[in-house]
Amino acid sequence: MTRLSDRLEEWFDRRYHIRPIGGGGYIIRLGLIRYRGRTLIFKDGTVVRRGALVGEVHVDNRLAASLHEGGKGALRYRREVFRALPVLAGELRARPEYREIEMVGGPSLFWDEARLVGFEHWPISAFGRWWLAAWERFLLARYHPAGRRRLAQGNRREIRQIWMTRATLLERYGGGRAGRGDG
Repeated sequence: MTRLSDRLEEWFDRRYHIRPIGGGGYIIRLGLIRYRGRTLIFKDGTVVRRGALVGEVHVDNRLAASLHEGGKGALRYRREVFRALPVLAGELRARPEYREIEMVGGPSLFWDEARLVGFEHWPISAFGRWWLAAWERFLLARYHPAGRRRLAQGNRREIRQIWMTRATLLERYGGGRAGRGDG
């Protein structure tokens, strides 16, 4: 099963051009997609419509799993997220292919925790909830040391979409507010 899931993850990374940020070694990886959901209105006033270029955030699952060695995995994970967000903000400013990104995020079982770092959350369609929640629960059970027992802890049954606007990311983690095409 492990080899099959490794192959599936590698295919997914190639298919969706998931890339590390900052040259690698960060918990966050990024893929570029066109947003296909309903119009979103954020607290900062940003409006994102269908067709917008967005950065879909993906977790480096192997790195995340290694954070649990020796205990205190949740604390290490939080630290890694906070370490990665300024790098992501820097890349949105510096990399030409990221200059038009309007928001970053994607589906997550950890939507409640994501609010603490600046993400806002919205529900996902019924099919999306079923499919993405099953996939996310599979990954959590596979990579977390507690395996399937981890799924019983916390609110890990509902998956939601989490998004942070470019402006919020740059303001909170990039040293100041800036819009598209900044640099």
